[in-house]
Amino acid sequence: MNNNVKFRLWSELNPKAREKLKPDLGLRNWNDLTQEEKYKIWNYLIDYFTIQDPQNKKRLLDSIILLNELYKVKSYAKNFLEQRDLKSAVEDFKRIFLEEDQDVVFELLSLYALLIFEYPYTYRNKWEDFDKFAERINDIFTQFGINVHLTRLGFIPRQEEKIIKEIYEPVLKCLSNSKWKEVSQLLSDAFDEYRKHTPQGYSDCITKTFSTIQAFLQILVYGKTGKGNFADLIKEAQEKNLIPSDPFTQTIFKNIESVISRIRKEYSIAHPPSKGYANEKNARLILNLAMIFIQHCLQN
Repeated sequence: MNNNVKFRLWSELNPKAREKLKPDLGLRNWNDLTQEEKYKIWNYLIDYFTIQDPQNKKRLLDSIILLNELYKVKSYAKNFLEQRDLKSAVEDFKRIFLEEDQDVVFELLSLYALLIFEYPYTYRNKWEDFDKFAERINDIFTQFGINVHLTRLGFIPRQEEKIIKEIYEPVLKCLSNSKWKEVSQLLSDAFDEYRKHTPQGYSDCITKTFSTIQAFLQILVYGKTGKGNFADLIKEAQEKNLIPSDPFTQTIFKNIESVISRIRKEYSIAHPPSKGYANEKNARLILNLAMIFIQHCLQN
């Protein structure tokens, strides 16, 4: 028997069957999901929310405590505010997940994800538990067409799967190194502005993304932020052999620099934008270019 023969599922042999089994739902907000879909997602994530696991219990409880402390006027975990016991925290966590607006749901999940990083299992790498949780939630969100993706910088706008896997995730993992702390913060701020989905937010996103690239090059060349413009930093980084300098790469960098500088001039609020506020397409383009640029630099 040939052990190299691969058994193929029916869906691999029949593309139409695969479309029925795993339909493409496009990109949707959390609020667009039906109650049934939210219950399904809850059940797919239940292993992380069961309190039989002591680490999960601590993360769930603390995420509810933090949510109330951060947003005292709203007091989203109302049962816990009155009872302050584990049973109330579990009830509130599930109710928020299933019934609240997406901003509250994603804030709660962000707090829970942060606590996974804060409270890893002692015998594991500090990112291992977080990455497994992110992988699980992203697989579920992708299949349900939810328009966000969980990374080490928090939730970011979902891109094409190939862009996420081959560019965003590797770059964001590299930037999680403490060396790039200021870069990560600026990039995280850029994502925050993008998620506002407003013209000013998109323009702020462009401004902060440009600052992200400058900070990255400054740290790469000088070991700290503070000085150097985009073009001069690229030139110096290439002279020091810190980033690729072959003709092909020089052409790529020149084109990226040209596009980023033009978009910044036209839509950034660092100075009065010549074409008014940006739109989602402008902001997404500069985010993607920034990630490609940083990835290409890190490959050296």
